[in-house]
Amino acid sequence: MFNKIKQLFANKVYRSIALVLVILIAGPELMMGYELMALLEFLGPSTFVLIHLAGIKLYMVRLKNAFMNFEKHSLCYRPKASHIITMPALVIHYLPERVIVMGFLSLVSICCVHMFVMA
Repeated sequence: MFNKIKQLFANKVYRSIALVLVILIAGPELMMGYELMALLEFLGPSTFVLIHLAGIKLYMVRLKNAFMNFEKHSLCYRPKASHIITMPALVIHYLPERVIVMGFLSLVSICCVHMFVMA
């Protein structure tokens, strides 16, 4: 029985008829499969990038909170935009003074060490 079916499908006409029947019966599912594969090709990398950007954003929020915790003892506060428009000199109060002072002192100390080593 199996050999008879095998000989029947050995003919190219029957193969093409079987191919046409498969395409007619499973045609919409095949096209939907192709569309889903294309959608997966697009969603895979975009989801990968989105997950990494969300992780970076969470890390940056953590760094910002640590920085604001360090600067909470200084006069660094965030004036509102309406206050800045009214009085632009308030912008100077937004400068993080502890970080600026530490940066200045470390720059001076590095310059002193450099001058000492080069002398």
